[in-house]
Amino acid sequence: MLVTLALACSTETGSSTGGAGTAGHAGDASSSGGMAGTTSVGTAGSANSAGSAGTGGTPGAGGTPVTAGASALGGTAGTASGGGTPGTGGGWASNPDRLPCGTKAGQCECQPTLAERKAPAFPPTKITAPTGLLFRFMNNCPMTLWLKFAGAPGDTIMMPSKSTQEFDLPTLHGRVTAYKNAAPGGAGSVEAEFFELTADPGKALNYNLSFVDYMGLPLEINGKGTSPSCGLTACYAPLSELVKGCPPQLHDAANGKCNSMYSYCNNAAHAQEPFCTALDQSAADTLASDAMCKAGGTLAAAGSGAKIFGCATGSFWSGSPYCCAKVNRGSAGTSQGDNTQNCLYYKTPPYNVYAAYSHSVCPYLYAFAYDDWNDQSGYHACTGGTGADITYCPGDP
Repeated sequence: MLVTLALACSTETGSSTGGAGTAGHAGDASSSGGMAGTTSVGTAGSANSAGSAGTGGTPGAGGTPVTAGASALGGTAGTASGGGTPGTGGGWASNPDRLPCGTKAGQCECQPTLAERKAPAFPPTKITAPTGLLFRFMNNCPMTLWLKFAGAPGDTIMMPSKSTQEFDLPTLHGRVTAYKNAAPGGAGSVEAEFFELTADPGKALNYNLSFVDYMGLPLEINGKGTSPSCGLTACYAPLSELVKGCPPQLHDAANGKCNSMYSYCNNAAHAQEPFCTALDQSAADTLASDAMCKAGGTLAAAGSGAKIFGCATGSFWSGSPYCCAKVNRGSAGTSQGDNTQNCLYYKTPPYNVYAAYSHSVCPYLYAFAYDDWNDQSGYHACTGGTGADITYCPGDP
């Protein structure tokens, strides 16, 4: 059924573009929780993403520098002969076309800029004088998608492949979830991706793209507005490459998804597997040695296993973004103790292998709750927001 929350709507065939708006803090309301918003108008908490590229080989005699190997999981360093070869095992993570990074000290993973956009261009809007917020959606994926708006129960829009739709919305709060194979609730329907919004004309335009529960579809959100904080959060991996290097325990091949550590380990059937208790000792050491985390006491009191991976609500980790992020990113050891430089993240096991993988594929996105600690998530709070362009599969042909 066509969504009825729009004041005006048009449908066409085309492509994507934009900038964004601000106020308040709408965070990621995924299963693992989030931290309280800090700005004036916001609602809810957050969760986010970080990581770093692997090391490449060195130039060979007369050759050119190699491309980086896959981050943290998979890729091997390139060889010196003839310029070397890309690392293997990381799929899109070892692709030389990944986003470059900025010059901030200690920063090896950076937010994409408008100059680095890879999505197609949207056609000119047919809603020339919106009374609310102008949201434009493009399905650049090779299959039909169904979009479900959390703020409008029962309302779903169908988007055929390579189509666009636009809406003049009075307000929009909560998740926008994309489904594939069938509409939500239909036979074979698969929840493929979600992003979150707090959008109020003249007040707030806050958005984030979340992989805290799973990776299922690449997506770009390009906010429009007058603030420098308006801009891109995006995953540009081609759909066919998105989950190629997913850790085997987390790979849901039937549905084309890579599940998060929290989603997998929060299941009682997996909770005691070594895979799911891999961070327990590091967490215990952090509680014992880091002055910022000692309030958590013992691991038994703070929570173990899935609680750490999810920074889960009700545990010590849910109220300690710094501590939970430090353990998940593998920066808890004495030689990796600086939790402010993302060049150090996911270098020395143990760490959250799902977060490491998802950051290698799609930098600067939420991979676990509180991945926004040290500004790693791509969360945007935009002043003067007027709307956004949202493109599914922005890196596909």
